[in-house]
Amino acid sequence: MPPSYDHVVTALRSAGCVFAEDEARLILSTARTPAELTAMVDLRAAGRPLEHVLGWAEFSGLRIAVEPGVFVPRRRTEFLVRQAVRLAPRAPVVVDLCCGSGAVGAALVAALPGAELHAADIAPAAVRLAPRAPVVVDLCCGSGAVGAALVAALPGAELHAADIDPAA
Repeated sequence: MPPSYDHVVTALRSAGCVFAEDEARLILSTARTPAELTAMVDLRAAGRPLEHVLGWAEFSGLRIAVEPGVFVPRRRTEFLVRQAVRLAPRAPVVVDLCCGSGAVGAALVAALPGAELHAADIAPAAVRLAPRAPVVVDLCCGSGAVGAALVAALPGAELHAADIDPAA
């Protein structure tokens, strides 16, 4: 028998999760099997970030895939998305350097009809997770001058928005 909502809340609260009720609802709605539910509760109780336990994070109304090794998109970064949307022309060309999970680029594509997104990161895990939106998306991965490879792929393109959000 799978753990109940009350059991999950108690386990999370005992582990120090301040928002145990909210987290329990998210874990219960994400787990596909009783065994996965138990594993997810155990990981969260052991201190793994909730987003890594779930495998996704909510960002600008989208579910963005995340996993250990890829930074979780932060709510405060949604401000950047709102400003870019406000300033962008119609059908913009967007470059997302150090794209991480691809949250900023995905949010811009979702908000800007006809946007063309190009994204890059040096972390293979990030490139694997970055969403492939239904527009032209170039994902590249490299060490050193990531931007050089990306710019070479954009001959003659007029750049409208560049997002560089390196994890420091």
